[in-house]
Formats: sequence, structure tokens, C-alpha cells
Amino acid sequence: MTNSARILVVEDEALIAMDLQALLEDAGYRVLGPANSSAAALALIDVDAPDVALLDVNLGRSDAFGVANVLTERNTPVIFLTGHTAHKLPPAHRHRPLVSKPYLPQVLLEAVACALGKREAASSQA
Repeated sequence: MTNSARILVVEDEALIAMDLQALLEDAGYRVLGPANSSAAALALIDVDAPDVALLDVNLGRSDAFGVANVLTERNTPVIFLTGHTAHKLPPAHRHRPLVSKPYLPQVLLEAVACALGKREAASSQA
């Protein structure tokens, strides 16, 4: 499967980030990153705009909500990856998709496909 969609991966755990990258690339997506911090993620999105972002909620001593805010302003779909439930997300982001860790690969790929489908539908209506 070939897909030109760009997926931003923000994950501070190296093994999880490599697993995500391999999973997405095997599915035909182009991976931006992985970025292991908010600063690295923001630098990436200034160079290349993602079609969807996968954001680990906890990034060491910080979180990914600042990145989520910037992406939301740019109308980029965000999917949170976390071991927590949605009630741990700030109210502004509770309605966003959340994939629980540990995730099943198919569940993650379905969430990405769903987000891309919604983005394409919104673009065709504009």
C-alpha cells in the first residue's frame, strides 16, 4: 500500500517510537520524526506539515498539549497515545481520539485512517 499521508510521531520512549515508525511505514505512511520532545515536534511541523499527529501525552517532565494546541490551530487531526483515560486530558482536548497504551497495531492504524478520512471529508467540503 502506498500512501502519501504524513504522520507526525511524538513519543519520548525510543522503543515505542521505533515501533510506531515501523508500523506506520509498513502501512505505507510517511513518518515525520519521531520527535521525543515538544520542542523537536514544533521544529518538525515548521518544516513539514503533518496530515495527522500521534502524540504521547507524557513527554518526560512535560506533556504534548502545547504541540496539540499548535496543530489544532492548523487544523491538523491529533490522536493522543496514553495509558490514561480521556479525563486526564485538558477539557479543550477531551473530544480528540485517544488510543490507549499498550495499543494493538490494528487499533492504531484504524484511528489514523479514521482521522485521515475525516480530514479529507472536511477538505472536500471547504
